[in-house]
Amino acid sequence: MKIFLRYVLLSLLILSGIYGCQQNEKTLPSLNESYRRTDKLPFGSFIAYKRFQSEFPDYWINIAEKPFNKTWEDLRSDTSKTYSLYFLITKNLILSVDEVNAMVDYVKAGNDLFISADYIDEKLLQSVYCTIDRKSEIISEVNGKMNETHVSMFYGNNFKAPKYGYYYFPFLNYFSSYDTTYTRVLGVNEKNLPDYIVLFAGKGRLYLHVAPRIFSNYFLLTNDNYQYFGYVTAYLRFEPQYVYWDEYYKDFSSTKNKNNLGNNDHFSTMEVIRQNPALLWAFYIGLFGLLLFVLFNVKRKEREIPVLPVNTNATVAFTETVGRLYLQRKDNHNIADKIITYFYEYLRKKYFINTSVINQEFINSLSGKSGVSKTETNELFELIKTIELQDNVSDQELLQLNLKIENFKNQKQHGRKTV
Repeated sequence: MKIFLRYVLLSLLILSGIYGCQQNEKTLPSLNESYRRTDKLPFGSFIAYKRFQSEFPDYWINIAEKPFNKTWEDLRSDTSKTYSLYFLITKNLILSVDEVNAMVDYVKAGNDLFISADYIDEKLLQSVYCTIDRKSEIISEVNGKMNETHVSMFYGNNFKAPKYGYYYFPFLNYFSSYDTTYTRVLGVNEKNLPDYIVLFAGKGRLYLHVAPRIFSNYFLLTNDNYQYFGYVTAYLRFEPQYVYWDEYYKDFSSTKNKNNLGNNDHFSTMEVIRQNPALLWAFYIGLFGLLLFVLFNVKRKEREIPVLPVNTNATVAFTETVGRLYLQRKDNHNIADKIITYFYEYLRKKYFINTSVINQEFINSLSGKSGVSKTETNELFELIKTIELQDNVSDQELLQLNLKIENFKNQKQHGRKTV
């Protein structure tokens, strides 16, 4: 638990430091790809909308703010119209079945529908027999790979069209398949692969474009890129009765009813994940990894507490071992010398007395300092002198020496005795 708290505190400190540094730095503008007509941020479409208005100066631009099938119902009831143009730019286009059917009917009825999006709903693509390859661009964005990139119009292999580019994630989306009988390529990406096509269906036209960033403020304000906008819209028919600029599908997180999901279901992130196989697999793998983590860590883990061995008195054990060694050899004189040497060391430390010369003056001084009678002190040192002069020491003499020394020490500890 303490280790966990340390990691939490350390993480909070790091985050606080990062936040503080960010506060001191100049804030970058949002790079959210909104494509709204009022958004002046890098990936808004304020400039594109102004250019669109200049392309249709004599028209009132209707702002569409409801699902396409609702707009189509209103248009279909007007029998006096010739044809209309619906202009739609978004990051990801998610549609219900009713909206897809409405778009197909709208085009077949003789109207023009322009769509530019990174992701176009698979249901719409299947209805017009098209497929889009997005893998390369997705990988570049995931890896954060930016470089000078460009797009250009397509005028055939014998004509080299001018390139319009900027520095950002590369334009790599392209149409990997389409019905060549009813389709014409209008533009290409930096790999010279088709990214802008027109499909002729019934009396109308469906324009599909998979590089919506060219309609951003950032792209159009770079060098002469505004000219590319004119080339893209040059293929539109310019005598519609009604012109619509879409604002409904701009908000990727909006709650929109999806009839194919049921009347009580709404637009959600899960629906977007289900629409993208790569995202769906990533979601499943992440969910599986999370379940494995929970299963293997459900049991609380604690560090094993080691069993400490019982403390032993090493000094006593050492003394006993040495004592047994000397007793086995029966070298009483050597033992007596060691006892006397340790006794002298004891006297030097306790009474700060010089033991190099043992005489009557020394004995009197020691008796006075220790509180042991002169008689007992004399007897002790007489025994010590006798043992030191002997070649052999008996067990009785060794025992007597040890007892007298212990009595001397005990009398000091318990106080002076009366002579």
